[in-house]
Amino acid sequence: MIFKEVNIDSKKELDPYFDMVDYEACEYCFTTLYMWQHVYETGYYIGEDFAVIVGEYEGDSFSILPLASRENLPKVIDFVLNYFKKENKKIYLRGITQEVIEILKEKHPNEFKYIEERDLFDYIYDAESLRTLKGRKNQKKRNHLNYFVKEYEGRFEYKLLGNENFEECLGLMNEWTSNKEDHDEFDEGMDDELSGIKKIFKNYDILKDKIKIAGIYVDNKLEAFTIGELINSNMALVHIEKANPEIRGLYPYINQQFIENEFKDVEFVNREEDLGIEGLRKAKLSYHPCRFIEKYTVREA
Repeated sequence: MIFKEVNIDSKKELDPYFDMVDYEACEYCFTTLYMWQHVYETGYYIGEDFAVIVGEYEGDSFSILPLASRENLPKVIDFVLNYFKKENKKIYLRGITQEVIEILKEKHPNEFKYIEERDLFDYIYDAESLRTLKGRKNQKKRNHLNYFVKEYEGRFEYKLLGNENFEECLGLMNEWTSNKEDHDEFDEGMDDELSGIKKIFKNYDILKDKIKIAGIYVDNKLEAFTIGELINSNMALVHIEKANPEIRGLYPYINQQFIENEFKDVEFVNREEDLGIEGLRKAKLSYHPCRFIEKYTVREA
């Protein structure tokens, strides 16, 4: 089996397989794979009616859920397991759902260890709650948002962004990172994230059939931007959200406006995982997720 590297030319080949499945986790989207390919050395193999994704993490090869129809999933999982055996590699699966664990336990009892990866759980929110921020639980968010709207009345603008705005986005990121203290926990992985954002900007003309990029200008200066797309017909996925942390209420405002303007009909929003970063976890929990997408690692017992 020859695995091709995930690059921008892979999109045309892989998109039909992403469209075939209804997975909700953030990994199962071409943009995510492409953004982070340089970190995980992600590759893919196209079978007769499925696609297999592999990568490397801390020196070990792994696979995520195959892109296959639900009825074909057990057969394709066996295909992946046989690939590891043929390559004399330890079986290592990441981002695995409870549904697939049940298949593995039934077909391969006592062969694997199943490790719950709380740091990788995706946060799922009720989209209407993010749009309206109604209720007592959202009072603090409403207060911050209302402060921004009142304090900057007539001075801000929400708009979709394109190629002509991306240098401003990168400038905002440079400002945001340079103003943070050294060794701040939010800085973990910032270089990798910046590389992924640059890849999106560079290939926006190819990716724009799926992704939406929006920003907030304050006094004619870009102060926040966000990147997202539909991961399925009823769920939006927010890949990136950046804002000037010195402007009170800007984060909740761009969060709300992006969902309200670009994903007005979805029921749910996936805001990805917290990676075990304490501050990020606190921020994501503060929006009161309605559920999590639980993910597991599978290794040989």
